Amino acid sequence: MPSCREVDPLFTPYVDGEATAAEREIVDAHLRACPKCRHQTALQAAARESVRTKLCRPCAPEHLRARCRAAAHTGSFGIPRTLVSLSIAAALALVVGGVVLYGLSGLPTVLAAQLTLDHVTCFAVHASSAAVDPRKSEARYAREYGQVVRLPRATVAGLQLVGVRRCYCGEGAAAHAMYRLHGRAVSLYIIPDASRARASADVFGHDAVIWSNADTTYVLISREPETALQELASAMNGSM
Repeated sequence: MPSCREVDPLFTPYVDGEATAAEREIVDAHLRACPKCRHQTALQAAARESVRTKLCRPCAPEHLRARCRAAAHTGSFGIPRTLVSLSIAAALALVVGGVVLYGLSGLPTVLAAQLTLDHVTCFAVHASSAAVDPRKSEARYAREYGQVVRLPRATVAGLQLVGVRRCYCGEGAAAHAMYRLHGRAVSLYIIPDASRARASADVFGHDAVIWSNADTTYVLISREPETALQELASAMNGSM
């Protein structure tokens, strides 16, 4: 099977729908065997969709946009279609890559943006609402990833743990505890060996609360109102 590095150039055309049938077969086979690449590809697809739906606002008249679409399809601009696809891919790479790069600089809003995209992606893939046992989830996470993670034991009405998985952000690997609060998706990211000042952010229609405890950073994300999310964050922090 090709390595991650060998398959990497195919991920962008794969997500953009520009890959050939043979290329898609190669990527599909690799993704079935590689959880990290599968996660990163899903994140890139979610970022692409967020850029398309939230940042793209048509402002030109419909007749002009129709002419542009026709010209792009036939190559009338004198620009090969391959270069057009590469330009779109490069623009997306700047957006996604910029989030990762700035995440390393420690900006709380950008870390929140990274993890919000991951939150949306993970709940799209893992749609379960069945509660799981925190202790068993901690033990399974330790067996699978060789890392001990301590989940909060906050007693909040309507809050249920539904899954724990490993995800990635600009600061490295993070344990992603997935909750349902009265059926609504809530994520808690646990990032070891990281410390940040308490902060909050509003990104992509979600609120995020960031805090640290004992050299571990926690990021709580959902569509809950900010005041409710702050109260939930305090309850979780107090139960550790």
